Amino acid sequence: MRRNWIKEFRAATATFDWPVVNELAHSYAAHLYAVPSLPGTIGPVLQELRQTLRYTELELVADAALAHGPGLPVVRRQYAQALVDIGKPAAALALYSELASDEMLAPVDRDEARGGVGRCYKELFLACTEPSRRRQYLTLSLDAYLAAYRADLEHTWHGINAAALLARADRDGIELPQMPAAAELAGAVLKTVDATGAPDSWTEVTACEAAIALRRYDEAIERAEAFIESKPHGFTVAAFHRQLRTVWQLDTASDPGSELLAQLRSALLDRVGGHVTVEPEDIRIARLDRDLHGGRLERILGVDRFQSLTWYRNGLLRCRAVASVQTPSGDAVGTGFLVAGPDLHPDLPPLVLVTNGHVVPEGLRPDDTVLAFHGIDDDPVPRARCRVKRLCWHQPSAQNGLDTAILEPHGHPPGVAPVPLAAELPNKPLDHRRAYVIGHPRGLSQPQFSLQDNLLLDYDRRWVHYRCPTEAGSSGSPVFDDDWHLIGLHHLGGNRVKRLNGAAGTYAANEGITIDAIRRALVEEPPTARKP
Repeated sequence: MRRNWIKEFRAATATFDWPVVNELAHSYAAHLYAVPSLPGTIGPVLQELRQTLRYTELELVADAALAHGPGLPVVRRQYAQALVDIGKPAAALALYSELASDEMLAPVDRDEARGGVGRCYKELFLACTEPSRRRQYLTLSLDAYLAAYRADLEHTWHGINAAALLARADRDGIELPQMPAAAELAGAVLKTVDATGAPDSWTEVTACEAAIALRRYDEAIERAEAFIESKPHGFTVAAFHRQLRTVWQLDTASDPGSELLAQLRSALLDRVGGHVTVEPEDIRIARLDRDLHGGRLERILGVDRFQSLTWYRNGLLRCRAVASVQTPSGDAVGTGFLVAGPDLHPDLPPLVLVTNGHVVPEGLRPDDTVLAFHGIDDDPVPRARCRVKRLCWHQPSAQNGLDTAILEPHGHPPGVAPVPLAAELPNKPLDHRRAYVIGHPRGLSQPQFSLQDNLLLDYDRRWVHYRCPTEAGSSGSPVFDDDWHLIGLHHLGGNRVKRLNGAAGTYAANEGITIDAIRRALVEEPPTARKP
C-alpha cells in the first residue's frame, strides 16, 4: 500500500510525537534511497520538518535526497537553512553559493539563494570578533542582501535585512562608504510593504523592523501584535525573536525591547518548537515591580489570542524560586524549588526547598549542597546562594519510593516568593492541556522554560505524565499547570514510559511525582522534627 508521507509527518508533528517523527524520517530516507527519482513529497516533508524545528530529521532526509544529485533547489535550500539555523553558517554558505551561481535555476531561486548567502555572512559577522574579518563578512552580507533586494524590490525581506545590518554598523561605529542609509532603506521597504495590501507573517515582521529603524516604536509594537495574530509557525517566531536580539540588539530592560521581546516570548511559549531562555535581567525583582506598577503590561492584558504578558510575568516570578542544586565547587547536579513548608505538612519549616531524592541526599550530601538562585545575583540583595541547614524528609528513588527530598535552606534571597501549589490536577479529558517545566538542564546557569513539547498526557494518584523536553540537570524541577500552579516534581523521562491507569503499552513521556502524593506520604511518614 502506498504511504501518504505528508499526512503521516503532519499527524506526528501535530501531536508533538517526536519519536514517531524520527522514525518516519528514517523510513522516508530509506524510501528515498529505494526510488529511482525524487518524489514530489520531498518539498512538503522538508518544509514540515523545518517549521517544527526538527533539524536532525531534516538533515537526514535532505542528505538522502541529495544522493539523487543536485535535484530540486528546494532540497539544497532547505538543507542550507537547517545548517545555518543550527549554527553552521560556513557549511550552509557552500550550498547557498552553488545555488546563487547556478544559471540553470529560475531567477527567483537564485535571488532567494543570494538572500541565503547574505544570512550566512550575517551570522559569520555576528560571531566574528576580529575587526578586519568582521567588516569583510558584514560587507559581503550587505552585498548579497542588496543584490537580491534590487533584483526585485518586492522582495522586501532582503531589503530589511540590509537595513538592519546598516543600523547595526552605525551602532558599532563601522563606516561603510557608498552604502545607503539604514533609515532611508527602511522607509522604502515599509512603503512597498504597505502598498502590497496583502499582509502575512513575514511582511509584518518586515514592517516591524522597518518601524524600529525609523524609531517609530509604537508602530513597531502594533506590527508585532499583527504578526502574532497571523498565527505564525514556531520557526517564524523564533527567527524574528533572534533577529531582534542579535542584530537589533534589543533587550527587555529598555524600549522597544521591553514590550516587543516579551510579546514574542509569550507567543513563542505557545508554539510548537517554542523555547525560551530566561535572562537574568528579566527576573530581578526591581524589574518585575517596575513592569507591574509602571503600567507597562497594561496594553495587552486579557488578550486571549496568545498568552498575555501577565501570564508570562507570572512565569518569570516562578523562575526566581527555582534554584540550581550545586556542589561547593559550583558543579550543577540538579534543580530544586522553594515552597511554603506548611502547604505540604504543618511540621515543616515556613520555607523549604523540594528536589529529587536521587539529587539530594543520594547524589549529594546535604552538608555539601549549595543552592544557587541564578538571575538575581546582580540584584541589590544578599544571599543569592545559600547552603542547606538540614534534610527534613526523604523518600528514596529506589524500592518504589517517591524520589523526593525536602530541605530547609539556610536563608534565601529576599524578594523570592515560594511557588503556589495547585488545589488539584486539571479535570479530564486533558485535551490540549499543558504542563510547564522550569529548570537548569545540562547545568545551564540561566533558568530554562522547557516548553517545546508540553502536552499534559495523563495522571493518577502518584504520577503525572507530560511531554516536555528535559535533560540531565532537570531532575528536581517544578512542573506547573496552565496557571503556573505547582502540580508535580519532575524526576525522569524516556521514550518508553509505561502508561498510567492500567492502559497497555508505553509512550514517550516525562514523569513527575504529584504534589498530592508527596502530601499523603508526609502524613504517613511525618518529617523529621527540628532539633532544639
